[in-house]
Amino acid sequence: MPVQVLKYKGSVYGAKLTAAERKAMDIEIQKELAEYDKKHAVELDAMILWVLHEKFGFGPKRLRQFYEGFFGELDALLKRYEMEEGDDLWLCTRKLKDAGVDLAAWHEENKR
Repeated sequence: MPVQVLKYKGSVYGAKLTAAERKAMDIEIQKELAEYDKKHAVELDAMILWVLHEKFGFGPKRLRQFYEGFFGELDALLKRYEMEEGDDLWLCTRKLKDAGVDLAAWHEENKR
């Protein structure tokens, strides 16, 4: 049975999907998000390292130490809590909140 497309005045606004179709779509979305994250990881790393260099004076040696230490600690944290890659964002956010750092609140305060 083909997917039933929902339209209003000629514009598509949704579709009726079976549970299996929804599950397949969710899996594909997760794959694409993971690919997007991988694609932009170097750019995000570069932004963090640039700020450490510009604002805190980190040179190449300290930047490399931070970079290697960051990923080492992240891997250790995930192993300690027996979590998968991808759960790291939630876990780090939770651990920061436990330490008194509410990153979501900081983000709200600095919305552009």
